[in-house]
Amino acid sequence: MREEQTGDGPASQDDVLQRVSQVVLAVARQVSTRDVLQMIVRSARSLVNARYAALGVPDDQGSFAEFVVDGISEREQKAIGPVPRQHGLLGVLLREGQPIRVDDIRADPRFEWWPSAHPDMSDFIGIPIKDGRDVLGIIFAACKCVPGGFTERDEQLLGLFASHAAIALTNARLYERGRELSVLEERARLARELHDAVSQKLFSIRVKARAAEVLVPRDPQRAVAEMESVAEL
Repeated sequence: MREEQTGDGPASQDDVLQRVSQVVLAVARQVSTRDVLQMIVRSARSLVNARYAALGVPDDQGSFAEFVVDGISEREQKAIGPVPRQHGLLGVLLREGQPIRVDDIRADPRFEWWPSAHPDMSDFIGIPIKDGRDVLGIIFAACKCVPGGFTERDEQLLGLFASHAAIALTNARLYERGRELSVLEERARLARELHDAVSQKLFSIRVKARAAEVLVPRDPQRAVAEMESVAEL
């Protein structure tokens, strides 16, 4: 088993846990789903010392609803093109939901192609973010910044992080749904109040209009006053 090297030699278990803890706390501070996704992918890239990282969120059709990247500029992303779909190792991860670690993605028989503007990549690791059996997302990292490629320890570290990231992602989604529900409830309350206010106004208008109708033959001036009041309402 190859150990991940730091400036002082192999990282201890305490060092690894401390790094994961710091990253998880940073992710947990985010409240919007988009912010959590960006923090997860940025943290994953840092944890395994990768040049590139991405996080794909599956949709209901076996593809990606969202695909967040780190290590590639916005200009490069536009040049690459649309979100990747169901081909290659990304498709394998979508279908199987199991970790994948390879020394050279281009040499793997499951690799198919990437767009011409896509950066050239070699070593690759993919880890699913799961809530039970449900895959909430998939973390991808490519091209470790030190020689030797990704190690078994990198896979374990990223897997540990993914289990905590699942909690942060679920909490963010629940927070947003709760906020949406609060907005809907507030709209419903305002609608009820508006309905009640309009109903009261309409009742007052009807009463005053009826009073004016009765007063016309007997007291025209009061009838006019009632109609003016109706106009104000």
